[in-house]
Amino acid sequence: MLRPFTSSSPIPDQTRNWDSKLGFDYRELDAFWLSRWTPETGWGPGALYEHQGAVLELSPGANVLHYGQALFEGLKARRTREGKIVLFRPADNARRTRQSAARLVMQAPSVGDFVEGVKSVVRANARWVPGYEKGSLYIRPTLIGSGPVLGVNPAQEYTFFIFTSPVGQYMGGGRLVVLTHAHRSAQYGTGSAKVAGNYAASLRPHHAAAELGYTDALYLDAREDYYIEEMSGANFFAVLWDGTLVTPSLGSILPGITRRSLITIARELFGWIVIERPLSIEEVLSDAVEAFYTGTAAVLSSITDINYEGEEYKIGDGKPGKRAKALRQAVDEIQIQERPDLWDWVMEVEV
Repeated sequence: MLRPFTSSSPIPDQTRNWDSKLGFDYRELDAFWLSRWTPETGWGPGALYEHQGAVLELSPGANVLHYGQALFEGLKARRTREGKIVLFRPADNARRTRQSAARLVMQAPSVGDFVEGVKSVVRANARWVPGYEKGSLYIRPTLIGSGPVLGVNPAQEYTFFIFTSPVGQYMGGGRLVVLTHAHRSAQYGTGSAKVAGNYAASLRPHHAAAELGYTDALYLDAREDYYIEEMSGANFFAVLWDGTLVTPSLGSILPGITRRSLITIARELFGWIVIERPLSIEEVLSDAVEAFYTGTAAVLSSITDINYEGEEYKIGDGKPGKRAKALRQAVDEIQIQERPDLWDWVMEVEV
């Protein structure tokens, strides 16, 4: 049962107890946002509900349970040095939601409704946004086919909800392993959409990589098993010996918002040559002096070692590189308004 959120609803403030030891975990906070779509009403007005103890009621025939109509986004709210709460490119998450929904024949909220829902749930949970440089409030917009169906067809009802959770460092670590015959997606599949099933498919390889002592699996393309694609939840970059920054071209990989931001920063702020093209595993192992992975949750983390066909290869000198550090610092500073935002990426949330 869902209970409408009011200003008297908040649960006791526990932030002082965990500000310094945040992980990346789900927590029930004060409020979450929810709206529904039906053919008769379209998208109804979204509203805030109490998050603590909330339960979504679904029909046993809900499409999401059988045919997997489910997608999600991830973005963060952070505090600036002055205590302001800011978002980074939320409209781009909204547009990617609509693109992913189109791939799964789902109804999606408008860009404006998406952004308004994000801002509303951040305002309602503002006291849970960690302090400056203490972490961030992770925001998870989710769209599911909640209407019942029997037979492979799109749902006739959709539910869109947004919850938040305070988080610290996600993943981290720079040792990757290429697992033989493990692929994240195939050409013309759903790899370019932020579909929940893509992440379900990555669970076993990620678990296997962790058991072997690696941060994650590094996926190669499904056709030739030769060109680097991405990780379970992050895009891949390499700096070659001539200083060129290379990242795999889009197609079967996720068009990451952090990926796109870093390409823009590298080209327009630093004047680097950035190329999006097929990037073979052998080229990276022989020519890369730096490598790193990027994503909303991870931001940017350096890759120091890659295990390929049972052999360990160091990338460069096996330490985080200066270009990766420069990019990480630049995007961090833009996100918290400590470097000029030349592209109007940052949005303030008035509380």
